Amino acid sequence: MKKILALMEKTFAFLTMAGIGLMLIIIFLQVISRYFFGYTASYSEELSRYLFVWVTFLSLPVVSRQGGHMAVGLLTERFTGEKLRRLKITGCLCSMAFLAIMVRQGIRMVQIAVWQTSPAMEIPMSYMYISIPLGCGAMLLIVIEELLDLVLRRETA
Repeated sequence: MKKILALMEKTFAFLTMAGIGLMLIIIFLQVISRYFFGYTASYSEELSRYLFVWVTFLSLPVVSRQGGHMAVGLLTERFTGEKLRRLKITGCLCSMAFLAIMVRQGIRMVQIAVWQTSPAMEIPMSYMYISIPLGCGAMLLIVIEELLDLVLRRETA
């Protein structure tokens, strides 16, 4: 499972970097074309906005796997040993509940948005919303891995 998650992390990290790079190029070209030619492509703002959403949700599992998400330092600094391990397990369970809700509701949003199209590019909005269950589902797998490590005591608290 660790190899699969590592491959997923690398893939999502690459897609995130590519999305940020593409977003940067699109916005740069939009500013240049507006300033020098007085013309803005109708799709540029919309595409950069949708890329931002994709980058946000695809970066969730990458940051989570690297331990970069926020933690309540006030609690984690006060506990050690078994109490800290139990606190982390509780955090994992709460995260899993939230992420499961996000995956389920994200799938519902995709199903609802199949018939809706974007204004400028006229693509199905479900293409944008699919990033929600994809990113949250991947992060859910990472939290499950973390929980298994904590429960099986492979990670020292």
